Amino acid sequence: MIKVIHVISDTNIGGAGTVLLTTLYNIDRSRFDVKVVLPEGSALIPRIDALGFETVPTKGGADKSLDFAAIHEYMRIFKREKPDIVHTHAAMAARIAAWLCGVKVRIHTRHSTFAPKPALTRFPLRQLCGFVNNTLSTEMIAVSESAKANLVDTGANPKKIEVIINGAEPLRKVSPEEVQALRQKLGITDDDVVVGMSARLEEVKGHIYLIEAARILRERGMKNLRVLIIGTGATEGMLKAKVREYALEDCVIFAGFVSDVAPYIEVMDAIINCSFGTEATSMALIEAMSLAKPAIATDYGGNAYIVENGKNGYIIPQKSASNLADAITKLFADPARLAEMSKVAYSKYICRLTGKIMTGKVEKLYEEGYAARCKK
Repeated sequence: MIKVIHVISDTNIGGAGTVLLTTLYNIDRSRFDVKVVLPEGSALIPRIDALGFETVPTKGGADKSLDFAAIHEYMRIFKREKPDIVHTHAAMAARIAAWLCGVKVRIHTRHSTFAPKPALTRFPLRQLCGFVNNTLSTEMIAVSESAKANLVDTGANPKKIEVIINGAEPLRKVSPEEVQALRQKLGITDDDVVVGMSARLEEVKGHIYLIEAARILRERGMKNLRVLIIGTGATEGMLKAKVREYALEDCVIFAGFVSDVAPYIEVMDAIINCSFGTEATSMALIEAMSLAKPAIATDYGGNAYIVENGKNGYIIPQKSASNLADAITKLFADPARLAEMSKVAYSKYICRLTGKIMTGKVEKLYEEGYAARCKK
């Protein structure tokens, strides 16, 4: 039995937390003894408890990757638990603690993509960043090729990096009656075309470009377009003001926070991703594909791996409302093509993007690291 400790610093349930929950749900408990170290009060704790895994709450490290005060707390945990593997998600303090404790296998997952500051890609900071990453981690997981490129650009050894694309559990099947009831509740008719986004309302998610695209399409005469926005966040007030400015109140629906997104995704004819920052692999896109939804997504991060242009949707440039409007028009111009893209989306999910596939690759990395370092 290989003893694994995951460490995550998140107090909410974001992308990294969702990936962790998916891994726990699918991991082979006959081969791996897993515990999770995370901040006390984290929203992840009841979800992890429900899966039957032990959590180890900490006072330090809450929403802070490099919390120096937490290093000793992590060290006490590792010395007590004696893990074979420490797998960190952000949590730089835990990476340092695992190295100081001599944990043989130290795996770090890079969940985000962003352009590093130019100084970090040049001497001497590139060499310093590379030394830190290569020393603290025996292996690194990048959730997209773009995330790997970020690591390599800042000095990480590419031979230590394994690209493991995120996987997701399928959204639950929704009955036609439930879908119809929700459409009626939202004021969506059978003749309406529905596109939507499921993401935090933050600037880098690019919701404003979807609203701008809706304005363009309305001006072009697409009166039956409805836009469904799921989520809350910092830009909510600005986005709602823009909808009022463009007189799109009858077009754009703000659903707010939704605990069960499945019926809302099922209402959509296509899922939209307008991200231009941080997102390496969109869980919302993958989940929508489990319900056979085609997608339109920007060329940022790992989107182009999930959405094959012209196959299960379209890839568009970042920050371009006009290109998004054109893609929406093209997507719905040919019902036969739309139906084929839906089939391809579901097939691609089943073949490449399930939680079981992702977790199997993580398990293989665990076993290889354990065999190479713990059995010597």
